[in-house]
Amino acid sequence: MPEARKVVCATYNGKLARGRTAALARGEPTDDLTAWLTLDDGGRKGGEGDTPPDFVAVGFQEMIPLHLALAGFTKTALDLHDDELRTAIDTRYASSEKAGEGYRLVARNAIGGIVLLVYARAPSVSQRVVSVQSATIGCGVLGVMGNKGAVGIRVVLAEDEGESVWTFISAHLAAHQNQVEARNSNWKEIVSRLVFAGADGRESQMFETGHLFFFGDLNYRISLTSPKKLAPHLLAHSISSLVPSDPSSYTSLLAQDQLQQEQSAGRTLHHLREGPITFQPTYKFLPGSRDKYKDFRKRPPGWCDRVLFASSAGDKAEVLDYHSVMDFTRSDHKPVAATISIPSSSLTRPLPHPAPFPLDRSYRLKHTVGRALDRLVGVVWCLVMLAGFNRDARIGIANLAIAAATAYYRRVLFG
Repeated sequence: MPEARKVVCATYNGKLARGRTAALARGEPTDDLTAWLTLDDGGRKGGEGDTPPDFVAVGFQEMIPLHLALAGFTKTALDLHDDELRTAIDTRYASSEKAGEGYRLVARNAIGGIVLLVYARAPSVSQRVVSVQSATIGCGVLGVMGNKGAVGIRVVLAEDEGESVWTFISAHLAAHQNQVEARNSNWKEIVSRLVFAGADGRESQMFETGHLFFFGDLNYRISLTSPKKLAPHLLAHSISSLVPSDPSSYTSLLAQDQLQQEQSAGRTLHHLREGPITFQPTYKFLPGSRDKYKDFRKRPPGWCDRVLFASSAGDKAEVLDYHSVMDFTRSDHKPVAATISIPSSSLTRPLPHPAPFPLDRSYRLKHTVGRALDRLVGVVWCLVMLAGFNRDARIGIANLAIAAATAYYRRVLFG
């Protein structure tokens, strides 16, 4: 058994539906997946940088336009990326001490535009996989639709002394500066309704695991009012003063971080922790720009994209690296990745704390209603977009209205 198991969790809110290969063929700009999905050279600790991860979990939010996602086309888009992601991971670790090993896709799943793929090092880790479970939850419109929600994948490994349980969750929470309570409510719904069903029919919540990784576009922003008021020019100055090599330069601005405020108050992301943040707020950038934000007065920046975790190892679980990738420029978000090391002495133990909220026994009904609404809204929206030549829904609505009016008057006039 290794001295520790290493996990990489990566998250990106960005539309990648066309695929990197297709973009290259058209001469369009692309983003280097290798820079995102691997351990940052500058962040290695304890000489472990050359040890390849046992798991690489990749989460996307808004992977494709929402109308296509709700209509059920996300899994089709995944086919364009699986090989590219695996190639990026394999390329980075080809020269590692485990040369000759690659990565195998253990599972993938999606709801709306929220995606999760989990890869295991093969064959040394993948051959230990005992079982895989997956689950989804929509908590967007009407509390059930998939424009917001989460995807979970649980992997059970056979260890030398029992079994270890690894749970990965990619999430997309409510947007907008003032929707803190909605984000907290999304978290509660995910804990209550993201249910894993085993082969024996047993239902379990996300906290019934040994190691839990929760990441995605969590949408918590920088507060402009607490603990102190921040005018746009002061916020801009605070961001420009951040120095990645000096963690203390982040202290003042992180005190305004909604996520840390709500978590400290016990209102969200219970029992989870994250590594030190030493990168700029990951939202909201001008697409095409490496480091230029949009107008602060309309959309204040925030550390929206986060990786948090809980482990039975407690404080012995170590964050080896936590970074964003500024060179990704196609989205108004920057991707984030974290590398976490779990000591082998704690692999098979369960989390010491129970779920902060009980299981919602109506989760199946809400899931069924949500998926039905997703498909209905998605198909209608796709038809509207097609009528608008896939450019503007307003044009589509106008064209459909004209067509309906024409058909009506033809029927009236010509019987």
